[in-house]
Amino acid sequence: MQQQEPHTAYITLKAAEQEISITRVTTRKYLQQLGIEPMTWHIGDRSLYITTDEKERIKQLKQNPSLLEQLKREQQQTRSPQAS
Repeated sequence: MQQQEPHTAYITLKAAEQEISITRVTTRKYLQQLGIEPMTWHIGDRSLYITTDEKERIKQLKQNPSLLEQLKREQQQTRSPQAS
């Protein structure tokens, strides 16, 4: 028997924003902090999509803002030159 890859579910950014109750600006900020790149399929639909797993990560970030501060600190550490 062959194992099938797990099906990945997608949601539009607009639907995710409505479900999580956040603005488009906040969504973009969270996407940038989490390193999530929305996708589009360009087949008569100009919507941007993220996976439902990514939506859950955004939802967790909204519920626990201290995670955002932790992400910012981690990014600053990776950007700053390390002393030898």
